[in-house]
Amino acid sequence: MGVKALATVQQIFADVRLRYRNTFTDAQLLVWLIEEQRELYEILKLDSPPYAFDTVEGENFYPFPADFDITKIKTVTYQVSDADDPKYIELPFRRNDDLQFTGYQYWYTVTSDAMYLHVPGGVPATRRVYVFCDADPSDVTVDGTPDLPVRFQEILKLGILKRIAMARKDIEMYNNYDAEHEQKITDLMWGRNVLEPEWVSPTDVMPHAGRRWRGGSVAIYIAESET
Repeated sequence: MGVKALATVQQIFADVRLRYRNTFTDAQLLVWLIEEQRELYEILKLDSPPYAFDTVEGENFYPFPADFDITKIKTVTYQVSDADDPKYIELPFRRNDDLQFTGYQYWYTVTSDAMYLHVPGGVPATRRVYVFCDADPSDVTVDGTPDLPVRFQEILKLGILKRIAMARKDIEMYNNYDAEHEQKITDLMWGRNVLEPEWVSPTDVMPHAGRRWRGGSVAIYIAESET
């Protein structure tokens, strides 16, 4: 089977109008599409491609790019072996004033716009570090295509439909669309929570970080690919 193509904004609007006839303009529907897409990215915690860098021998500080958003970090993984199939571990985050990681061999923290990497015995050369982060959608135009992966676009349409129903004060249709919208999100989140195994050992591809990062500040760019 081939890769299913992303629906364009106009294709989404055509389907929405077919399901629920309305006279709202493309401009108004676009406002609701953008709102719904932003909400779904926040709820579903979609990923951007991981930011990656290689270590330099003896170097603990690694600056982030200028446009790096340090508030969106999820997980940081570090390559601990040079084998043909290298092993990765997830690094715990340490706040500058937090002593709970004193006994940990591997950890990282953030100072200003750089990552501080702690490795027992000193940082070796050419070890790969992946930084996994939440993604942000771009604001699409009426002639464009939403960033949202294909498998989530049915939820996107339901979000637009319930906004139309709300604007028309059609309580019955709003309740129907809202219930279906929430059920699909619940099913997705449940499926994600029970999915095993979890990606905790990335190799040479761009793996998916399954666990949320807890505490602190750091970040970059991860996208959920669609096959």
